[in-house]
Amino acid sequence: MNCYLKKAEENLLPLHEYTVMPEYEKRTLQTGDSITLDLGNYYVGYFSFVMDWVDVYIDAPVKLAVKFCEGEKEIDADFSTQTSFLSSWLQEEIIHVDFPGRYNMPRRYACRYVKITVLFSPQKLTLSRFAFRATTSADLSRLTFPALSDSRLADIDKVSVNTLKNCMQRVFEDGPRRDRRLWIGDLRLEALANYYTFNNLELVKRCLYLFAASEKNEHGFVCSFVYENPVFVSGSDTYLVDYALLYAATACDYVLHTGDKETFLDIYPVVKAQLEGAHSILDEDGIISRQSGWFVFIDWYPSIECIIPLHGVYLYTLDLMVQAVEKLLPEDAAMFRKWLDEGRTNAKKVLYDAENKRFSNSRDKNQYSVHSAAWMILGGVLEAAEAREVLTAALNSPESKKPVTPYMYHYVIEAMIKIGMKQEAKSLLTEFWGEMLDWGAVTFHEMHIPGQPDFSAYGSYLTNSLCHAWSCTPSYFIRKYWTK
Repeated sequence: MNCYLKKAEENLLPLHEYTVMPEYEKRTLQTGDSITLDLGNYYVGYFSFVMDWVDVYIDAPVKLAVKFCEGEKEIDADFSTQTSFLSSWLQEEIIHVDFPGRYNMPRRYACRYVKITVLFSPQKLTLSRFAFRATTSADLSRLTFPALSDSRLADIDKVSVNTLKNCMQRVFEDGPRRDRRLWIGDLRLEALANYYTFNNLELVKRCLYLFAASEKNEHGFVCSFVYENPVFVSGSDTYLVDYALLYAATACDYVLHTGDKETFLDIYPVVKAQLEGAHSILDEDGIISRQSGWFVFIDWYPSIECIIPLHGVYLYTLDLMVQAVEKLLPEDAAMFRKWLDEGRTNAKKVLYDAENKRFSNSRDKNQYSVHSAAWMILGGVLEAAEAREVLTAALNSPESKKPVTPYMYHYVIEAMIKIGMKQEAKSLLTEFWGEMLDWGAVTFHEMHIPGQPDFSAYGSYLTNSLCHAWSCTPSYFIRKYWTK
């Protein structure tokens, strides 16, 4: 077994389990009837119920449709009309129950609502004693909520924590309904929020080791996602450069938070290789070069151009690397500092339009975006005063492309805080995540455009993940910056 994979397994801890019993007024059902259960919150786990007969014993199998819904819109939606490539993630089972008694559904589900329809029954029946056995690797006994005078922030914090809790399973999943795997971009943000809430360090270590064990491409980049259950398989066809860099950033966050030098040095050859790989694909101007195929994520905004923001991710990670290794490995720290200084100089020279106060270049088809401004600021290319002008203009301009994911909004808010726009960052966070609350969210969503509740990057809102890891970081910001 790969030594990194062995260490990942050593950090797999048992899940915490608890049973949710939804309220339901028992009634007689027959063919064509349906019931909808509200669990009262969003949970991840396993569902069971008891079927019993009324008057006459059920002498043939009962056919039921059982639908597990993240949100209310799914309850009455016809899943059979969905043709998206992600439609198999929609949670609806057609089951045959042979005998009265308790029926345990074998698959894991993620939902708030459960709708059961009697498709056929030879006799009248009852369904009762519903139980949802919820699982998480988050230890709820470790959690405390800060005293916040701002009730809106307090509500956002609670929903953020609920989102994180449900995504914390055997790994930090991206979404417990979809895709149920470990992606680097989600991991980085989940780990940050986890440090300020549940502080499950074993889970972070496990995930770092899983990526260290993954396949690497010709540049040494780790796979952008891995599967680990029932077997370990790395996503060998997807090597996103920004995610490879953010793997290194996650390792830096970990050692800076914990002081666990042993784990950091153990995976350091893989961590260092991510920066070396990025440095190897700089062009003649010292800017990250475009690669073939799908090589970068940044955001789900349609047709977003990514070279400028990607170069910002490179600089941002170099900065974290300098902080992480300056005492442990001073020679490497000096090398990373040199690359960082050169990268910042090249970015300002090549990618910055000083006259118009924007980051725009032919490499990105002269596209103007908040993404570029935020990542260049996080990369330290501009001094704070000028950076405030640039980011404020990008956020307010009708010409600029705006983020559509909480993932990218995290980095926008981080950039704002970095350059002294702390109050503006708080307002943006409250407005963006607060609108999801207004739409009834009990967990935060994968993507969100203000005023467009049905937006989807996949062709159908129903395939969006309504509990998504990368949307959990308000808890990180609130507890780090806005709690006394």
